[in-house]
Amino acid sequence: MSFSRLLFVAANSRKQIVGKRNDKVVISPNNSIARRDPFQGEVILCFQLDDPNDQEKRVQHSLGIADDGQRCDGLVFYSKDEQPYRVICLVEMKSKNIKEAVDQITSTKRHLKMLLDKECYALDDNYRANALKQITSIKWKAALYHFGGSPDNEVEKILLELKKSYGFAEADHFTHAKNDLRPLLTDEDRGAKDLARQIRQKHSKRR
Repeated sequence: MSFSRLLFVAANSRKQIVGKRNDKVVISPNNSIARRDPFQGEVILCFQLDDPNDQEKRVQHSLGIADDGQRCDGLVFYSKDEQPYRVICLVEMKSKNIKEAVDQITSTKRHLKMLLDKECYALDDNYRANALKQITSIKWKAALYHFGGSPDNEVEKILLELKKSYGFAEADHFTHAKNDLRPLLTDEDRGAKDLARQIRQKHSKRR
């Protein structure tokens, strides 16, 4: 099974997805108390899908993605104790050609959903219904890290397209100065951020 192979090949303790140079997105700890697990109550798995250091392309091949196939840079799985849903966040990091991020993120989502469905339908009838219920409760999210000079309105259009046209529950952009995925993964402070985004959009329309 592809996802089983992914766990064996790529599971590690890192809480980041890296890009070129020193660019990265991270998941900050939720607990700063000494001698306590900084990620207590959470499961966070980060997978680097497009890793230049992985010469054998083990992660990519474990998911059945062809060498010339569209894919994003990383995948983050997030769950929290007693939370009924799971989050899969797809991460793409761009310096230019930012519009290509849509194809890379959505292509990866389609491929992952196909694999999940395939593995689910391979189960015995007695377990399939519960597995399907878990798959349909996944919250798909997208993170676009950009380190070039892309206009804010262009970035906002991409994020809106990912949500309205491709079924992502949330999509957000990140930069070197703002690279913590935690708010996106956990929905922390989303209300304030959505309000700020609406204000920016209204302001750009008046120009």
